Amino acid sequence: MKKYPSVLVAAVLVCASAAVVLAQSAQSEIAVTRAQIQADRQKIVADNLPLSEAQATAFWPVYREYRGEVAKLGDRMVAMVSDYALRSDTLTDDQAYKMTTEYMSIQKDTVKLREKYLAKFNAVLTPKLVMRFLQIENKLDTILMVAAVDGIPLVK
Repeated sequence: MKKYPSVLVAAVLVCASAAVVLAQSAQSEIAVTRAQIQADRQKIVADNLPLSEAQATAFWPVYREYRGEVAKLGDRMVAMVSDYALRSDTLTDDQAYKMTTEYMSIQKDTVKLREKYLAKFNAVLTPKLVMRFLQIENKLDTILMVAAVDGIPLVK
């Protein structure tokens, strides 16, 4: 994969920090940061996914629809992490259970979403291009996750 733009790296770090202190941050700042990450992400995908004009015409609307649904799952994760950040020092077993259940629900919904869109991506791209796209998505998700978890303290 090509070198990631420095803007994406900066945005990831800002987003990771913002997730932990969301309760203290303005919603609009987080929305702007997430929008910047999405814009950078689309550019990275475009730079690393060689598409013909016809493939691009078919792929990008599906991609934007997919990322819109992924963002909803991201909203749930941000809400859960924000709740944890507010309660981390006083977290009860009941709260921990509810957060763990929500985390697992988000993970299940993520798999369902990927399965749903796999068919849509396979309808507009060759299997190798779909695989390449999923590899790019996985690498970007991993970068974001590593940056995010670094700022989340372990449960006491």
